[in-house]
Amino acid sequence: MADGGANPVRKIEGQTTLLGRTMHAIAYDEVHDEFLVPIPLPQAILTFPGDADGEALPRRVIQGSQTQLTDPQRLAVDPLHNEIFVPIRTKVLVFNRAANGNVAPIRVLEGPEGNVRSNALAVDPVNNLLVLFAEPIVNGKPQPQLQIFERTAQGRAAPLRAVGGPKSMVSDLGGPFAIVSSTRKIVVSMNGNLEEELATPESFVGVWSLDDNGDIPPQYTLGGPHGILQMVRGVTLNTKHKEVIVTDKRRNAVLTFSFPEIF
Repeated sequence: MADGGANPVRKIEGQTTLLGRTMHAIAYDEVHDEFLVPIPLPQAILTFPGDADGEALPRRVIQGSQTQLTDPQRLAVDPLHNEIFVPIRTKVLVFNRAANGNVAPIRVLEGPEGNVRSNALAVDPVNNLLVLFAEPIVNGKPQPQLQIFERTAQGRAAPLRAVGGPKSMVSDLGGPFAIVSSTRKIVVSMNGNLEEELATPESFVGVWSLDDNGDIPPQYTLGGPHGILQMVRGVTLNTKHKEVIVTDKRRNAVLTFSFPEIF
């Protein structure tokens, strides 16, 4: 319920945490009360207890040559099947949730030929689906897409469905996104026309269905041309209170919206 210039309840910081300067995602596992952070420069995934505070040591660290980790920027956790999903450029690495040390992934999804980039994903353990933001080459140009796979897909698997095209409004990804399993909704933050850091993007949060396929417009949008959202960097959900929580880099703020329609 924090609002305005609220102080944090806890801060996790210091050398013993192994946290780095560059961190672009965080995932909370409410079943096991843990949170996970990808650290790109040392190529590691850190797991902390949910009540970590101060110079807390990570509970587990996935790092080393066998992991195949290369510049990990995002991740998602599946607490029901005890798995961690990490997109790495053209691959998705899947680790056992309890993995620690220099361990190999239990599965690797490479996606179809031409998936030139994948930098974020969300997993739906209830419907056994994986949604990947990718930019395959279509007619000689990268086309941003939301690609929907079986959760256990591996190797050169083709997506079950893909949402992309001008009507879909799928564009420059804002950051980590989320799924409402009960209503099969995909909730994604987008920066519409972001071509450079100083540009003014048409930032919004879009909602699509897990059953959408093709150039399908979003069912709902938040933000848009009104300037409420300026440069979004990710979205998460408060399912208990039916809220969508959005981070905005330019506003330097966390914004919470009541959005019962998608729950």
